[in-house]
Amino acid sequence: MSDPTLTPAQLAKLRAHVVYTADGKLAESSTPDPQDLDAYRMTADDVKEIVYTHLDAFVRAQQEKNPTRGPVPVLIWAHGGLTTKAQGMLTAHRQAAWWLRNGVYPIHAVWESGFWSTLEDVIGGKQAGQRGFTDVTDIAVEAAARLLGGRKFWDDMKVDAAAASLGPLDGHGPGGGFVLAAALRDYLQKNPKSISLHAAGHSAGSIYHSAFVPLLFEGDDAVAKVETVTFLAPAVRVDTFEQKLLPLARSGEIEDLSIFTMDKDHEKRDNTGGVYRKSLLWLVSHAFEVEKEAKILGLEEHLSKAGPTMSYLRQKGERLVLGPVTDGKRTSSKATSHGDFDNDADTMTSLARRVVGTRAAGDDDDIAQVFGAESRDAFPTPPPEPTAPRGAAARKRALCIGIDKYARRPLSGCVADAQTWEDTFTGLGFEVARLRDAEATREAILREMLTLVTSSSAGDVVAIQFAGHGTSVPDLDSDEVDSFGTNDEALCPIDVFDGQLVLDDDLAVVWDAIPDGVSVSLFFDSCHSGTANRKLTDADKAAMKIPVGTAARKLDLEPSERERFRSARSASLADPVRRAAMEEVVGAETGRAVEDAPRAVREVLFSACQPDQVALETGGHGVFTTNATKILVANPAATNREFYAAVRDAMAELWEQKPSFEPGVGLAEVPLLAPRDSGQTPQGPQSALVAALDRVAEPGVRTAAVVAILRATADLLEAGGAD
Repeated sequence: MSDPTLTPAQLAKLRAHVVYTADGKLAESSTPDPQDLDAYRMTADDVKEIVYTHLDAFVRAQQEKNPTRGPVPVLIWAHGGLTTKAQGMLTAHRQAAWWLRNGVYPIHAVWESGFWSTLEDVIGGKQAGQRGFTDVTDIAVEAAARLLGGRKFWDDMKVDAAAASLGPLDGHGPGGGFVLAAALRDYLQKNPKSISLHAAGHSAGSIYHSAFVPLLFEGDDAVAKVETVTFLAPAVRVDTFEQKLLPLARSGEIEDLSIFTMDKDHEKRDNTGGVYRKSLLWLVSHAFEVEKEAKILGLEEHLSKAGPTMSYLRQKGERLVLGPVTDGKRTSSKATSHGDFDNDADTMTSLARRVVGTRAAGDDDDIAQVFGAESRDAFPTPPPEPTAPRGAAARKRALCIGIDKYARRPLSGCVADAQTWEDTFTGLGFEVARLRDAEATREAILREMLTLVTSSSAGDVVAIQFAGHGTSVPDLDSDEVDSFGTNDEALCPIDVFDGQLVLDDDLAVVWDAIPDGVSVSLFFDSCHSGTANRKLTDADKAAMKIPVGTAARKLDLEPSERERFRSARSASLADPVRRAAMEEVVGAETGRAVEDAPRAVREVLFSACQPDQVALETGGHGVFTTNATKILVANPAATNREFYAAVRDAMAELWEQKPSFEPGVGLAEVPLLAPRDSGQTPQGPQSALVAALDRVAEPGVRTAAVVAILRATADLLEAGGAD
C-alpha cells in the first residue's frame, strides 16, 4: 500500500500540531509551506510557536467561550513504530479536528521510522533475488526477522525516540521533545492552571513517552503533575517502563496512568504482515529485542508477572483494559489487532474521556463522536502453520557453501571443497542446494540455512557444509562470557568487507529453529581459535608442522572493516547525539546485560580443527574435506562418533590438525546422516552428564558443554594474521 498524501495547505495547518524530527533532531531551517512531504522540516522556533502562539490562542478562545471552565487539556500523542512519516502526518490530520472539537489541544510527535518497510523486506524477501518467507512457521519468521535487519532498525527507532528528548550536545541543537517539554513547563509557569497535560502513545509511542514525560518534571520550572498517561498496546519494555515512568505514577506526579492492550488469546490470534500468526508485540519480544522473549509491557503474559506495575494498576480498576471489552465507556476497546487501537472508536472514546475528565459512563455530552475507523495496519489473515502431509516420505537435503573469491586474501580450495561435498551428498541420495562465491552473501547464507532447516519435518535429514574464511569481531551483545574472551566468532561471507558476517549468535538462532525430529549435521572447513588476537608467525608454522604450499583459512579484519561490521549490525551511532541516546536506551534496559538461557543443542557439528589450530588447504582442497568425504563414502553407516574418530585418525598421520566434534545431547552414538523421530533422542552417559551440567548451571552462565558447542558452531573463527 502506498503512503497517503496531504496537500501543502493541510501540511501547513499541521505546523500548529506536529513536532517533527528526523533522527531525533530538529532542522536548522524549515519550509513553512512545503510543496511535498519530503521537504517538511521543523526548527526549535517552530516548536515554540506551537506552544506560545497556537496553543495560547486556543486556550484564550476556550476561556472566552466558557470563563468558568477549568484548565484546557493538552494531549501529546506519539505514534507507533509501523508508522511512516506520511502516515504519522495523516494520523495528526485525522485526529486534530476531532480533539479540538472535544476541547483538547493535540500535539503530535512524528519521527522518522523505516521499521515497517524493513519488516516487509525481512519477511517478504523484497531484496532482488531473495526468497520470501510466505509459507513458514512463526519460529522461522522470528528467526528471519532477528537475523536479517529487524533488530538493528528496532534499535534505531528507539534511539530516535530517545534522541528527541535530549538537550543540546556537542554542537547539536536540542531534540524536538526537549524543546516541547521546556516550552510547556515555561508556559505553565507563566499561565498557572491554564492547561492540564496528558500523554498518549500507541505501540512504540510508549517508547517515545518513556523519554519525553520525565522531561516535564525537570528543572526549576518542573510541572506539578501530568494528569494522564495512556498507552495503547505499548511496545516499551517492562524494565524501561518501571525505571522511567512507574516511579512518577506511584508518587502521584502522573496522576493516572492507564494501559489498553489485548488479552493473551487475542495477541496469539493476531497477525503481522499476513505471514506471522501473532501480534507485532509478540514478534518484538521474540525477534527484535536484545534477548529473546524480552518482557514487553503490552503483552498480558509479561504484564501480569510485572509485580510493581501490576500493583499500581490494580489500585484502580480502570487503569488496565484488556480487550476486547465493553465494560464501560471509559474502559471499552474493540481492538482485536495491534494496528486497531488508534483507529478503534471505543478505544479512542475511552481515551478522550480520560483526557477531558468525564467520569460517568453514561455522560456523552462532553465527547464528540470519534472519527470513522480506518485501520491502516490491517493485515490479511495469515495461512495456518504449515504442516508436513501425513505419510510424506522423509527427505534428505543439503546446502553446500564455498567461497574463494574474497576481495582480499582469496582462497583456492573452498569452491572445490563445496563441489566435493555436493558430489558426496548426491551420491548418498541428498537433494543439494549450493552457494558459490558471489552468491554466498550473508543474507543468502542465512536465508538458505533457515529455509532448509525450518521447512523440514520429523524424519528429515539436513546437512550443511561451509568452506571459506573465518574471523572474530567485537561482541556487541555482551553475551560472550566464556574463557575464550569477549569476541564473537564468525563465518566470512563474500560481502565480509562490507561489514557483513555470520556470527555464532546468528547460527544459534538458526539451529534453535530446528523442528523436533529433524536430523541436522554441520561440516565446517575453516579456521577457528579461542585466542582472538593470536597471529601465526614463522615459528608458529614450524611448530605446527604446516608444510610449504599450504594456506590457513582465517582472515584478519582491519579496524575500518570491524567498524563497518559494527555499523551494519547495531543502531547507527555516527554522531554524539545518537551515542548519547543509545546510552539512555541501554541504561533503562536491564535485560541487555542478561544472557539468554543455555540452549538445548540439537545439531551435530564436525569442524576442521581445534581452537588453538588452523584449518589448512593444500592441493586444491581443504585437508579436512579431503579426509572427511573419503571416509563418509567408505563408511556411510558409521555413528557420529565413529565418523569423527576415523577422520581424526586419518588426519593425524600427516597433519597436526585435529578436527573437533560437538554433538547435541545424546547424538554422539546416533548413525551419521540418519533420520530420527521426534522425541527419540538417545540417552547415553555423555548426554546424562550434559543434562546434569545444564541443571546445575547458575542463571546467566553457560555450562562448559554449551560453551563448547556455541564456540564450535561458529567455528571459533579467529581474527588471525598471515598464512
